[in-house]
Amino acid sequence: MTEREIQDLFREMRDEPVPADSLARVRMAVDRRTARRNGWKFAVPLALAASVVAGFLLLRPAKAPGPIEQPIKQPSTPENAQVVIPAPELPIQVAQTAPRAKRVRPRPQRVEVVPVSIRIETPDPDVVILLVN
Repeated sequence: MTEREIQDLFREMRDEPVPADSLARVRMAVDRRTARRNGWKFAVPLALAASVVAGFLLLRPAKAPGPIEQPIKQPSTPENAQVVIPAPELPIQVAQTAPRAKRVRPRPQRVEVVPVSIRIETPDPDVVILLVN
């Protein structure tokens, strides 16, 4: 068959209507194949979201401990109480310090920049290379 004959055959097939039962069988087969795959469209993101939530719940910081309920103990009476008289406070003397000298950064000295130019002549009189700084 030549390419022209194949094109004519396809044209004839396009004009010929497809039987309804064949069309229905093909659609049912396509539905069965895609129905198996549609489950993964929801299962994978759901599993990913569940693992992220579980990670947050497992790795959250521990709660601060609440107040501990303990019975209050009554202070016992001292058997031998001694009275301590504090010594009179002496005035605090602050040592006099000399003020700090300011640090002065030396200014950077200006450097004279001399322009440099290099001229390279090539064997061709029309080509001259100039390097200018």
